Amino acid sequence: MDNVQLPIQLAPQSLSQPILPGWQLSLFSVNVGASSDAEMEKAAIQKVGSYGKQIGHLAEALEIVIKHQKLLESKLLSEKQKDVLQVFLGDVSTARSVKAKSVVT
Repeated sequence: MDNVQLPIQLAPQSLSQPILPGWQLSLFSVNVGASSDAEMEKAAIQKVGSYGKQIGHLAEALEIVIKHQKLLESKLLSEKQKDVLQVFLGDVSTARSVKAKSVVT
């Protein structure tokens, strides 16, 4: 009978294989597409904030207008239009909650 010594190593300690060597992965990538002024868009993102941040500011401003103008109570809007505003306000509220939770953690 042969003696077996433990621990038995059946696989290498470390495995690594480059995938797509020479490529880079960036945490932030902005594809400005067919912009007429890509440099201006890049500067706006750097100075004002990401598109998400800009949309967030617009959403919060629109939330104020909807509530101040009491559009959900307006007789000038159809129920379908009011539903659209309710969904929008729900999205704004959810985004605010997500943002608050990410700041805490």
